[in-house]
Amino acid sequence: MHIPEGQYTLKEFCRVIFDSPERVLEGYHGQRIKSFLYLSDEGWQDYLKQHYETEELGDITKFVGEYRNRKGVEQPAKFYLGQYKNDLRMVLTAETEEAIRQALRPVSEHSDCLSPMPIMTEDFQTMNEIVLSTYDDMRISEFKSKRVPSLADARTRPDVDREIEYKGGDGRDRLDEFRDEYGVVPTRIQYEHEDVSIRIDTSGKFTLETVNKESFNILFDLLSEVVVNVLELLDVANQIKFEKREVVPGNLRVQVPEVSSGEIDFDQQVSLMQAENFIKGTKNSDDLNFSFTDVTKQAGSLDFSAQVTDENRGSLFNVSATEESMRIVPKHDCSFPSLVEFYLAVIQLLDGGAEMRLYESQSAA
Repeated sequence: MHIPEGQYTLKEFCRVIFDSPERVLEGYHGQRIKSFLYLSDEGWQDYLKQHYETEELGDITKFVGEYRNRKGVEQPAKFYLGQYKNDLRMVLTAETEEAIRQALRPVSEHSDCLSPMPIMTEDFQTMNEIVLSTYDDMRISEFKSKRVPSLADARTRPDVDREIEYKGGDGRDRLDEFRDEYGVVPTRIQYEHEDVSIRIDTSGKFTLETVNKESFNILFDLLSEVVVNVLELLDVANQIKFEKREVVPGNLRVQVPEVSSGEIDFDQQVSLMQAENFIKGTKNSDDLNFSFTDVTKQAGSLDFSAQVTDENRGSLFNVSATEESMRIVPKHDCSFPSLVEFYLAVIQLLDGGAEMRLYESQSAA
């Protein structure tokens, strides 16, 4: 993006974009804006400076990475980061998907202080309802839906897991039809209006294909509906940890391990086959980097346990699952991005309605 030098707040920065999109996006393929949200902790600024060329534009941090285009030529990729809320950052860019994959995604892959913001499946349904109730003539031209029993009943074979992708001018009607018939709810939607074309998905990516004030207003209106639950998730993840505290019995100083564990509550009973498919799904994913060792499993009433490693960050934690829930016990360097991304893997691959909470704290003292 071509942004004039200056000092900006996040909203002032967005105004510069939609006031003169032709100049800001000149030379960019597709001329659309992508927005990503990141949960953050102390140290994120130093982390960016270590891995990117950075420049401060008031409350906006410009950071530039390198990527290879389709011709194999190295090019700079520009990204702009601002504070949406405490502990929640927004990144805006006009770069291609290839530039985003190579230069932006690594921003959080090895970081203990930045993590992509997930949108819980139920919150996503609320966002969709807001858009459709605000714009009676809003069209849905494309969507992806998946089976979530806690959010929708199914008339046809309700015990079958499903994912449906649909393209067509009548997507708004089909969305409701598929929900009623097959019990699927949307996880990605493309909206079309005379002045608006915007795509949203549960990964936290927003694509503004029409760059104007109305599109940005929709973006900020939708975020205001999900931010509370997202920050509650961050608070839970920050409390799941393994640490040592010092106690002084008499004249001795003793390091006592203290563990705060978490729990992911399923909204439907999970089978052994689903647990096995979850492990396979994380291995086959381009975006997830978890490995499972010391796996034990038993059919019937689910009895499943494993040691999980975040291969990018080195975080280590144990999981044990029944049909109703999964316990998470941190072991080593268990930072909040690892836990948030593991939870995101659960809601994407295992149970879209699962919720994470703090389970308990234990001390050897």
